[in-house]
Amino acid sequence: MWTMLKLAACAAALTASVMTASVQAVSVPASPVQGSAPTSSLQASPTSSLQTGNEAVGGVQLGERAVRADAPQRVSQAAVPATIAFTNNAHLWILDASRADAVPRQVTAQGKAEIAGWSADGQWLLYLQYDRADDYSSPAYLWAVKADGTGAFRVDERPILDQPKWSPVSRTFAYRVNAAGTGEQRKPVLVVAEMAGEKAVVVGSRTTELADFAWMPDGRRLLVSVPAASGRPMTLQLTDLAGNRLAAYPLAEPPNVEEGIYPWAADGLTVAPDGKRVAYYVRVSSASLSADGVAIQMFDLTQPARKPVDIGSGLAYPEWLAWSPDSSLLAFIDGSDRMATHNKRVTLADANGRVIPAGQPDKVDALPTWTAAAPYALYFTRGVAKEYQYEPQKPMVPGQRIWRRSAAGSQQAVTQGTDKTADTFPAPSPDGNALLFVRLDAAEHGSLYLKTGSESEVELLRHVTGDIGYYGNYLPPWIRVFWKEQKPH
Repeated sequence: MWTMLKLAACAAALTASVMTASVQAVSVPASPVQGSAPTSSLQASPTSSLQTGNEAVGGVQLGERAVRADAPQRVSQAAVPATIAFTNNAHLWILDASRADAVPRQVTAQGKAEIAGWSADGQWLLYLQYDRADDYSSPAYLWAVKADGTGAFRVDERPILDQPKWSPVSRTFAYRVNAAGTGEQRKPVLVVAEMAGEKAVVVGSRTTELADFAWMPDGRRLLVSVPAASGRPMTLQLTDLAGNRLAAYPLAEPPNVEEGIYPWAADGLTVAPDGKRVAYYVRVSSASLSADGVAIQMFDLTQPARKPVDIGSGLAYPEWLAWSPDSSLLAFIDGSDRMATHNKRVTLADANGRVIPAGQPDKVDALPTWTAAAPYALYFTRGVAKEYQYEPQKPMVPGQRIWRRSAAGSQQAVTQGTDKTADTFPAPSPDGNALLFVRLDAAEHGSLYLKTGSESEVELLRHVTGDIGYYGNYLPPWIRVFWKEQKPH
């Protein structure tokens, strides 16, 4: 999956334009295994924290892959009320774990796949497909597949620019592509589409200048980030799905672009569930400098006259920002330096921006994830901090476990294992009584485990594989879980 951050083009390459509404249907091929389209990393702008290729990093060379793993194998017959998308040997698979007799179903067979996420009702999965396993030079295309692994189809014939995003309340989603043309004429197009039957219908598209976007909780509006330019500050805009501007929120003064390096855009927009606040990273106009850490800010959309609040600094990964379901707390990973194996601490900020440190000395944290039901608990990964070193036969942070912070603030490890393994990708059930996670036994190989309450951990699925990501961040995730019910039975 990810092995090197694709921080490519300059912010100046984005230009503003006008909205063009359109409606069109995309037909659905019905083959059970998609063999024509490929999988795995995006063509990133300076605002994208998503893309990674396989450039030389810590001993991992361009195009180098781990030894091919065996096909995925279901180990436990425990019925878990969840649908699980995962990767194996760069291909996408889906398991309906609610059926004890179900086995993993392969969706892609060529190139490389990268999982984007489940629709709000869990009926559709979006993923990126690359024509070649070398995702660093291959463009990504947006595909959709039903939860049972059938009906896969390409959503758009144009390469996608960054991760698509589902509406939080429906089967509507938004994504960005480049319009036809060359050079400066290739303006980004923001597309809004919805699943209708077994196809995607475009309900609106517009050429636009933006660095990032996020859905508002009502699913009827978007919050978009407009980058700074000469005489123009970096700005957030609230729009409807047709692109009509409803409000604008300048976040800073216009920059002095002649200085060369300046705050460029809000990225990784993460809107609180109540829609009142947004957290984001402040990308600067240098992709290289942004890769080592940027300011993290919180902005109150209900008090636009107030300045954003600085709450920390960190690597610009949207997966490292997470609001509690009641919008009272933001969990984020604080700490600079592009290496993900040290100097990264789980931290909280309340709705007023008051920072609550929650890290531990000499530990490294990642992937904060809240339970959906009260009392809200925070799950995250934690291990002993170490210098970045890639060794294929070892996890990047040996001995890393899944930790839980209770609503009262107590913290404890909830998974157990040896220093030869590491646990990652925590996926708690909505009530927090069950936990799915990946146990790594090598840098790019592991198994999916289930833990329920105080019961022992059960290996559910063997041979889950992916990349270590950009300097060991293990992004994008190797698994995406949609919980159908509160807990396993």
